[in-house]
Amino acid sequence: MPTQELKNIAISPWVWSLPLLPLGVFAFDALNTYDQLWFFSINHLASQLPDIVWTSLSLLGNGWSLFALLFPLMLIFRKPFYAAIISGAFTGVFSHIAKQIANTSRPAGVLDQSTFHIIDSPLLHSAMPSGHTMTAFSIATAIFFSLPNHNRSRWSFIFLLALGTGISRIAVGAHWPQDVLVGSSMGIASGLIGAILIERVPEHLFSISAWPFKIVSLASAISLYILITETLDFQLNKPIQMLLAALVLITWAKLLVNYFHRQEQ
Repeated sequence: MPTQELKNIAISPWVWSLPLLPLGVFAFDALNTYDQLWFFSINHLASQLPDIVWTSLSLLGNGWSLFALLFPLMLIFRKPFYAAIISGAFTGVFSHIAKQIANTSRPAGVLDQSTFHIIDSPLLHSAMPSGHTMTAFSIATAIFFSLPNHNRSRWSFIFLLALGTGISRIAVGAHWPQDVLVGSSMGIASGLIGAILIERVPEHLFSISAWPFKIVSLASAISLYILITETLDFQLNKPIQMLLAALVLITWAKLLVNYFHRQEQ
């Protein structure tokens, strides 16, 4: 079992209003046609920082890199880890459907590309919603609300990281602010679904001897392979990918040590 039991989980009804917050900003933006103004302002301001800052934050919205980063939760908080996996599945489905319906162009497909900062190759299509932002907010929400109330305050920083991921998508020239706002709203909703559903999963399925861990094991192997052999989003991310690959291996080593230690007892 995890080193810390997760009990007294409570999700108040009011949290279902959280997805409305970014939608409110989206409505204000759309009604006042501020999207291009906000895009240029954020993109130009963000370009004052090194590109690696924004490409690294974008990695937090990539499923495979995020899986590797969260894998150590299997050592301490398994329920939030599985909640994140469930919410990630919903995120993938919702994002695909929404992009097909919206079918909007990205900044590089509309604006003169010399007027704003683009990192690596410009993306042109499938703008709404921002999938990276959606993933980041989905995982942050699922983890936060699947933790006991008394543990949540110390994990509040994950929403700042999710926000950073959203801003990074504007900073790298890939998305409009409206894409990010809708992505964050849909991500929060997906995360709440994951946090609710995980409460219906029996505790014994969180054990490393249960069948869900076999799926997680396969996913960790795939994640490790992709991190080592492929480039996720940006060439600048390759060194960080190697660090994440090492994190997967270290987590596996610790899991095996814990397993054999319990076998000897």
